[in-house]
Amino acid sequence: MKKKILIMVASPKKERSGTLIPTKAFVDGMLESGDYEAEYIFIDRLHITPCRGCLSCWGRPDGSCFMKDDDVPAVREKLINSDIVIWSFPLYLFGVPGQMKVLMDRIVGMVHPYMGQKLKDGESAMNSHLHGLQFQKEGQKIILLSSCAWMDLDVVYEPIRKQFDIILGHEGYTLIACPQMRALDHRGGPRRLKMLRDKYKLGGEELAKTGSISQKTIDLLQKPLFSNEAYETLVVEFVTHMFDRDDNF
Repeated sequence: MKKKILIMVASPKKERSGTLIPTKAFVDGMLESGDYEAEYIFIDRLHITPCRGCLSCWGRPDGSCFMKDDDVPAVREKLINSDIVIWSFPLYLFGVPGQMKVLMDRIVGMVHPYMGQKLKDGESAMNSHLHGLQFQKEGQKIILLSSCAWMDLDVVYEPIRKQFDIILGHEGYTLIACPQMRALDHRGGPRRLKMLRDKYKLGGEELAKTGSISQKTIDLLQKPLFSNEAYETLVVEFVTHMFDRDDNF
């Protein structure tokens, strides 16, 4: 039986999402092994009722929400039973897009409840999960594959890292950030887009073959394709000609 890859696409652009360019290449690299099958879910198409904050999910043995009449229960089952979950999203104001956050709020019952435990001292509090998943397929891997316009990844992704570190723990997920994506998609040209796809495909192949992604490979995937000077010119061109392409919106 093939292992399941679930790709949660959080961009409101859906199939036109620039983040899907590296995401699809990464997934294609995994699929070439023949050991996996993939399913894409576009969060913007889902019917999701916002969380009421009642926390009754933490009082149920299966962590389920009392609201059953939307798409969340079915998505929750897919999240639990997949071997690899890839959250594909653009960086929005140094956080996840609103669609993704609304879904995350509704599946809070998938993590262990807060039972009054105190935080650990010092830095260890930020590197250890405060919840951790209580419903997760054995050996499941969670990957955050996110694109942004920035080059300074350590700075702009710090809020994302902190959020997921304290939810899942530093070892509970892998973040792969793709810099310069917006201008790369619109102004990079076919040669550079092919370079991007090729290296992300190799990343997927590595994960399928070894079961993990080395830091060396992550560094390669996150390496900007443009120099600082060239990218500054591209960003100015992109903003100046923002309305030239219908798929910008």
